[in-house]
Amino acid sequence: MRFIYFFLTIFPYLIYSQDITDAINWSIENESGNARYSAMGGAFGALGGNLSAISSNPASGAVFELSRFGGSLVSNINQTKSNFKSNINNINSQNANYQIGLVYVFKNYGSGDLNKFSIGLNYQSQNNYNQDIKISGRNNNSIDNFFLNNAQGINLNDISVGSNESVSGVYRWLGNNIGYYAQQAFLGYQSYLLSYDSDTNSYYSLAKYNNGLDQDNSTITEGYNNIASLNLSWQYKDNLYMGINLNFHDILYEKENRHIETNFDDDSAITRIDFRNYLSTVGNGISIQGGIIYKAGSLRFGLSYKSPTFYAFEDNLDQYLETSSIDNDGISYTDIVDPRVTNIYEYNFKSPSKFTFSSGAVINNMILLNLDVTSKNYSKSSFKHQFDGVYTDLNNAISRNLTNVLDYNIGTEIKINNFSLRGGYKIINSPYEDINENYFNAASFGLGYNFRSSTVDFALVNSKLNYNFQLFDTGLTDSASINNNKVNIILSYNIIF
Repeated sequence: MRFIYFFLTIFPYLIYSQDITDAINWSIENESGNARYSAMGGAFGALGGNLSAISSNPASGAVFELSRFGGSLVSNINQTKSNFKSNINNINSQNANYQIGLVYVFKNYGSGDLNKFSIGLNYQSQNNYNQDIKISGRNNNSIDNFFLNNAQGINLNDISVGSNESVSGVYRWLGNNIGYYAQQAFLGYQSYLLSYDSDTNSYYSLAKYNNGLDQDNSTITEGYNNIASLNLSWQYKDNLYMGINLNFHDILYEKENRHIETNFDDDSAITRIDFRNYLSTVGNGISIQGGIIYKAGSLRFGLSYKSPTFYAFEDNLDQYLETSSIDNDGISYTDIVDPRVTNIYEYNFKSPSKFTFSSGAVINNMILLNLDVTSKNYSKSSFKHQFDGVYTDLNNAISRNLTNVLDYNIGTEIKINNFSLRGGYKIINSPYEDINENYFNAASFGLGYNFRSSTVDFALVNSKLNYNFQLFDTGLTDSASINNNKVNIILSYNIIF
């Protein structure tokens, strides 16, 4: 049983714990659209005529000759491998999401230059946060340094519990008046992991691990970053298509992290540490988008711009710390610090804008080719709070450490009568300034059949995501190398009318 009840409070500017990883999480866009779109690697910026492509280039809606309604089911199979101190762990997970869209085409049969216009709506996933990570190994660094670093400069009286006070009350007061870091110092001191030397006016750890210790860190994340695109698009004369989107973004992110340390030195007062964090993040955002597609014979060219997405977030954080210890007489103790207080924190985030340049070709109405190149400057991401200056250091770190990247989507389709064979490849490069390598890549394959009044499509997408997972933001900053292999199976059905 986790918590019996909660004390709710809204903390001021000092408690924030966002970092660069959060900026990347909210900015990365890895669209999981319908089967045709996904099978071609999401490369539709110059082709259009696809429900999911509306979220890539708003001009796509005007390419449709007939109205269309469709939906997709997406099954995600995750395999995550971690490498920590040469110790390898594998863990599997599975989840599902969906896509749904509608475009209604209005044709102008007069002599005007406006051949047709369309209104549409598409809803799909921009990112999927469902993943299980297990990290374990022998280490010479401990979580005690996390608590020690946060305790620097904290007055002992502030993290002590008086006779007329409670653990919950002091923890809540620290969040309201000093900040998140003071709460971490409180957890370490009240669990007897940390002690205080009055002669030096400094904190020290009661854990000894000169011979190393065993660490087990498990993280379960769930959630999504979905986008709903309200589209208006039109065709001007025969060769030019234009469109605009009003995009609504919806984020849910839940993370449960548990860190356990055992096998300390024989003379260590601390014999076991169990630290748990439960984080829930909800966010809503808005962006605008514009795009064009131009036909020149068999060639197609596309250009789209998406504004920064302006998000409003709320974090809910619960914490728990348990330590086991032994005294000089060999008596064992277990100390639990369970404040049962939910830290609630509200803030804003601006993701970077992006430009997408596209080129494609339609050969004999049988072969489709498309290349998308997207430019996105992650260093322009920024956090904001109602109190000025809260995120100055973090935003400066984002500006220094993140950079502009070029991402690539390439796809092809071959039509044989009513059958279609598709393939694609996607590359999302690392947003870090000092890392010149792929962050994410995906190979895809698909089939489709056109019944004239409807279509059915299938896609198989195999993606790989490589990154470093840092255990904590201070003290225990050791990282594990993470390799995430994901298989998406997508089935779509569209009605043409």
